[in-house]
Amino acid sequence: MNTIAIIGAGNGGFALAAHLSSMGACVNLYDLYPQYIEGIKNSKEITLILNKEKSIQRINNATSNIREAIEGAELIMVVTPAFTHKQIAKEIAPFLSEDQKIVLNPGRTAGAVNFLEELKINGCSAEVIIGEAQTLIYSCRKLDNTSVEIFEIKKQVDIGVIPINRTDELLNVINEYFSQFVAVSNTLVTSLSNIGSMFHPLPVLLNLGWVENKNYNFKHYWEGISPSVAKMIETLDRERIGVAQAYGIKILDTKEWLKKSYSVRGDDLYELLQSNNAYKEILAPTSIDTRYLLEDVPTGLVPISELGRIIKVPTPNIDATIILASSLYDKDFIEEGRNLKKLNLFNKEDVIKTFEYGV
Repeated sequence: MNTIAIIGAGNGGFALAAHLSSMGACVNLYDLYPQYIEGIKNSKEITLILNKEKSIQRINNATSNIREAIEGAELIMVVTPAFTHKQIAKEIAPFLSEDQKIVLNPGRTAGAVNFLEELKINGCSAEVIIGEAQTLIYSCRKLDNTSVEIFEIKKQVDIGVIPINRTDELLNVINEYFSQFVAVSNTLVTSLSNIGSMFHPLPVLLNLGWVENKNYNFKHYWEGISPSVAKMIETLDRERIGVAQAYGIKILDTKEWLKKSYSVRGDDLYELLQSNNAYKEILAPTSIDTRYLLEDVPTGLVPISELGRIIKVPTPNIDATIILASSLYDKDFIEEGRNLKKLNLFNKEDVIKTFEYGV
């Protein structure tokens, strides 16, 4: 029985822990904050609702001790917002062993590159393998501190690996449980396939009045993304696709991705979102303290813009979204986010090499 460590006890972490346990894995669930695992720390049981059926799944351990969580784990699944990756890398660095495999679920944009850099900064000398998932495999919600519901499991999740010559080693392990994970050529592909950066920030910014309305909590996709909002998302999406093309990479646009991931139908982005039952019950944020902006702008839109800047591909609408979000929080997300200057990346060749083999 393989031991798998899950880092993060939020929606995705709970879902992964329970689902992997149902498939026979030995699961250690970790969260830095004890309150997130308090409900299962003693019982070590998670109530899983999948396909409308309820089951009790027992995990091996629920802990706030990172060393205890990852010791002996062949696979480490990081399921936390991307803005915590730096902190997770710092905590995990002293305890990693040779050949352990880490997957960021998801990595957002430049996640694997940044995670590996932080490991080295914090003294990790072990040769580890870093996987960057393009998205979280589930549409799910943690119902309370002991239960989680999985609404949908995606049909395919692309994954890039650093270093690229060890891709098969990671896939051989993760495919034991999830055949949906499919390798792509490198983490530049998964980084530029960051769909959350398209679907999250702009709709929140364009619906701030409703986000801050205390009398009504609207549905993010089904109500927040109107035909006009969907049209504006497609404008951002064309810029993202343009950046990828300049690097010689073919990626899916948002419409193609929805069709492939959820088997939905529609003539345009709005219709596809409206026909996606997996998004039906997802509510919009109720304040501006939301990862839809605080995660998806600095770890999504900023590095996409940066990747475009390096190869002189303009991204005016992405840049405008970054500026609006920066103004909202009185921050400089370009400086604070994953800008590529921090990695000393200044040309196309260096970018490709780094996204294949790390820094």
